[in-house]
Amino acid sequence: MKELFLNVRENTTLIKGVTKIKLYNANLPEFTPGQFINLSAGSFDGLLLRRPISVFKYDAENKIFEIVFEVKGKGTAFLSRLKGGDLPGTVFLGNGFSLDQNVKRVALVGGGLGCPPLYSVIERYKGRGVKFYTYLGFSSQSKAILLDDFGKVSERLKVATDDGSYGEKGYITDVLKKDIDIIKPDVILACGPTPMFKALKALKLSIPTYISMEARMGCGIGACSVCACATISGNKRVCADGPVFNIKEVIL
Repeated sequence: MKELFLNVRENTTLIKGVTKIKLYNANLPEFTPGQFINLSAGSFDGLLLRRPISVFKYDAENKIFEIVFEVKGKGTAFLSRLKGGDLPGTVFLGNGFSLDQNVKRVALVGGGLGCPPLYSVIERYKGRGVKFYTYLGFSSQSKAILLDDFGKVSERLKVATDDGSYGEKGYITDVLKKDIDIIKPDVILACGPTPMFKALKALKLSIPTYISMEARMGCGIGACSVCACATISGNKRVCADGPVFNIKEVIL
């Protein structure tokens, strides 16, 4: 774990309550898609704990990466207002997604603010000839984000909304189920809320499936166990043992 000072290069509001920030450091470490950073929100007004935020894009050549997050409280509100200068952040934590050489077709399943880290998977493996089929679910059209970004790099992009205001109405896992025999993925990678993972697990697909868990975190390095999740081999820490797990291991 290495403490870096990150320079804010750009701050953009994607939709109401969702911020995208571009960060720079000349000495960025190696990065695995699906890892996260633990950003300091300052040490005032009780904001002592860092905020874990997933990585959307990572540009190793230019030493820049981007994060996307929802403003939920004082900490993320503070981060959403950053316009320039340096801030400390622990880069990069957790175990991410990795694809074996024999994987050629990948289904990506994202729900809400779980969508951004899936982009970094495409970014890493697209040059290897891997084809990506992307399925994104949102509560409504007003909550949909990053569709243009995913659309440009996916073989297929399907969207579902709970209220039917955009794309297909219903759960994105149902859309995936209808397409599964068409796209024939070698593996499924997913990130989103627990109900989406439950629906994905309920499909009982024989395809290897890996999910990136979301959890409240304290330290972010595995010392406090605040983010423990139940697995078939006992409790594991989302920050240090995950956030990526085989869906068969996790008790949802």
